[in-house]
Amino acid sequence: MDNSYLFFDIECANCFNGEGKMCSFGYVLSDADFNILDSQDLVMNPETEFDWYLFSNKNGCSLAYSKDYFRMQHPFPDYYKGVKNLMTAPSRKVIGFSSKNDLGFVVTACERYDLPVFNFATYDVAKILEKLEGKTKKLHEWGEYFNIKTDNLVAHKSCDDAMMTMLVLQELCKKHNLSIEEILEKNRESHLSVEKYAEQRELKRHNDEVGAKIKDLYGKKSKCPYSKSFSGSYTFGFKIFNDVDLSYDIAQLLYKHGGMLVKRLQKNGTIIMDDSQITPELIEKMKKDNLTVISIDDFYNKIPK
Repeated sequence: MDNSYLFFDIECANCFNGEGKMCSFGYVLSDADFNILDSQDLVMNPETEFDWYLFSNKNGCSLAYSKDYFRMQHPFPDYYKGVKNLMTAPSRKVIGFSSKNDLGFVVTACERYDLPVFNFATYDVAKILEKLEGKTKKLHEWGEYFNIKTDNLVAHKSCDDAMMTMLVLQELCKKHNLSIEEILEKNRESHLSVEKYAEQRELKRHNDEVGAKIKDLYGKKSKCPYSKSFSGSYTFGFKIFNDVDLSYDIAQLLYKHGGMLVKRLQKNGTIIMDDSQITPELIEKMKKDNLTVISIDDFYNKIPK
C-alpha cells in the first residue's frame, strides 16, 4: 500500500492548567506527490470557556468561527473514532507544524473525556525548517518566505493551517530536491510519538514539582540545624541546577546543616559546582569577587556521617 500523508492542525478554546480544550481539528490528506485526497475542518464544541484573547480586536490570532458556531457543534467524543482512524491508518505519515503541542492536545482531549489514548506519531515541519533553513518563523511567515499564495486561506482555521503546512513542506522539498519520504527520513529527530510525549510530560511534571520544593527553600535558614557544617549563602552552578533531583538533595542538606540557598550571590558566598566546571582560573576569579567555589564531592564530605 502506498504511503499517505496527513497534515493536521488543532485550535483550542483555552489551555488553562496546561490542558488544551480542542475546538477544531483540521486536516489535509495527500499522496506522495502532494495531490490532495481529502480535507476537512472538524469544528467542535469545547464545552468550556474561551480564553478572552481569542476574540479580542487587539489579538492577531482570532479563531476562524464565532463562539456561537463552536457551541452549536458536537464535542470531541463524537469525532474521536474518526480522528483516531485518520491518525492511525496503515501506511499513514502524520505531519504538523510545532506538532508537539497538537499531539498533546489530542492526548489531553482523550484524557479529558476518559477515552483511550491511541498511539500515533507526528513529524514537525517547524523543526525540519529550522534545521534545513537555519531560521525560526511562524507558519504564515514561512508561507511568505516561500511566496505561497494565501488569498484563499484563513489563518487559524485548522484545515487551512494544515494546508499551509503541506504547501510549505512542498516548497521545501522542491528547494532541496527531495521527495517527501526523503525529507522525513533525513529529519527523523523531528518525529515525536505519543509514548515519547507521555515520558516527556511526566518528566516535566516531576521537574516542576521538585523545582517548586527547591524554590521554597530559597532564602530560608533553619533555626535548629542538625549541624553547623555550612554557614553563609550558597548557590548552584548551572550543571547542578539542571539536575533537579541533585539540586533538591543539596538544598535540603544545606538547610538541615546551617546553610542558606540563594538564587544569586552578593558577596562572601559559595558556589557549589560540578567538578568538571572547576578550574584554577575560575577559583582565582571567584576569589577576586569574594566568592568561594566548592565541588559536589567536597560538599557531601562536609556532611557529618
